[in-house]
Amino acid sequence: MSIKKSGFVNTLNVNWKLDFYSLIRLAIPLGIAQLISIGIMTSDIWAMGRLGSFDLAAGGLAIRYYQPFYFFALGMLVVISSLTSQALGAGDMTSVRRVFRQGMTVSIAFGLILALPIISGIWLLPALGQDEILVNHAAPFLVISAFTLPLMFLFLVMRFFSAAYGKPYVQLLGAIIALSCNLVGNELLAFGFIGVPELGLIGIALSTAICFFIGTLSMALIIGFRAPFNQIQPFRRLWVMDWQITKKILKVGTPNGVMVMSETGMFAVASIMMGVFGTAALAATAIATQLAGICFMIPLSIAQASAILIGRAAGSQDTKKVARMSIISLGLGIAVTSVMTLLIYLFHLPLIDIFLRQDDPLLLAVTNFAIPFLLITALFQLVDGTQAIAASILRGINDTAIPAMIGFICFWGGGLFTGYLLAFKVGLGPNGIWFGLACGLTLASIILTARCFQFLSKMKVSKKVVLG
Repeated sequence: MSIKKSGFVNTLNVNWKLDFYSLIRLAIPLGIAQLISIGIMTSDIWAMGRLGSFDLAAGGLAIRYYQPFYFFALGMLVVISSLTSQALGAGDMTSVRRVFRQGMTVSIAFGLILALPIISGIWLLPALGQDEILVNHAAPFLVISAFTLPLMFLFLVMRFFSAAYGKPYVQLLGAIIALSCNLVGNELLAFGFIGVPELGLIGIALSTAICFFIGTLSMALIIGFRAPFNQIQPFRRLWVMDWQITKKILKVGTPNGVMVMSETGMFAVASIMMGVFGTAALAATAIATQLAGICFMIPLSIAQASAILIGRAAGSQDTKKVARMSIISLGLGIAVTSVMTLLIYLFHLPLIDIFLRQDDPLLLAVTNFAIPFLLITALFQLVDGTQAIAASILRGINDTAIPAMIGFICFWGGGLFTGYLLAFKVGLGPNGIWFGLACGLTLASIILTARCFQFLSKMKVSKKVVLG
């Protein structure tokens, strides 16, 4: 009896170790690809800072305005990983191909639809109290970025589909190619080179469009011609619509898109509120939010890896693996975000200096605003990472509608409204807005984590995974 029990314990320990290593093996390359992908936007912010604080404030405002629309699509399209993983777990290769095909169709359609509200920002932002001179300077950047959205969204589809196979090298290669093109493009188009005029912000926007086109094309070629992707003939009969799959992508993806948009929208509206405090505060916000985004990519890679692995386990009804992966993901997320908190706290000044010219007339003012912003950012790393991972666990079993509602209430009620009160009623000014963001993320983390454990408890009792 004791021998059998010992063998069972050893098997249990081995399963936990194997699941941990499988999460690490997938999360690390996904994390590198994520960091490189956000490096595209970071390289744009860096180039804007080198143009000057005025360009940084204008370009940063434009980016913060269109980011919620971009992240809505990201949140919606990321379910392609979960749906593909579930189909792979069930051995349904026809559904795998159809999810990919319809994902591309949805991405292009939403890219064209969302271009309209982004362009309308040219008239909407001044109505929201933003400096009209800044908005006019950013207007061409907004227009070009709007029509780049279909390319951005196709780029996301290629990433999420290939990752579901456990082949993150595809998006890693695509991200490296796109970032390299953007770095070169920014230098040539924004600052000018032999025979190439200096286009400033317009050059940065054009460079971004070109880099996403080349990055998307590179991943499409790999998916179309290399195993295991080519075995399903991914680009076969692209014109054929599968409305059932499309409906499923929209049904599961739209609430998740709303949730992701709620969080990024919280940061975007915070940037708009920050515009009341002037150009220096706005430039500091661009720096702090970009650094927060870079740090967020690490727990986000764990979140995406966990959603893929949980989705595959859910597709095969492996309840024990779903439970193990959920606990491991949350534990690993807490560990890495604790490290990120320490790093931001220790190196906040060198991080700020990366984005600013030393001869910039607003250098001191921007730095003074950015320091407390980054210290508050360090404080909310743990809860930001935890809420992202908790949401991904729920996404792995297609539970997105209720989490979206939770996210909206927490981010806009607990986050923005609290930030507004602290900044304008209590008198904390710009710092109050950032404390509000921390409150919203903390509230979302607590409620979503509780929902995760509620799901795990129900699954343990029923001994089956109920997909939403």
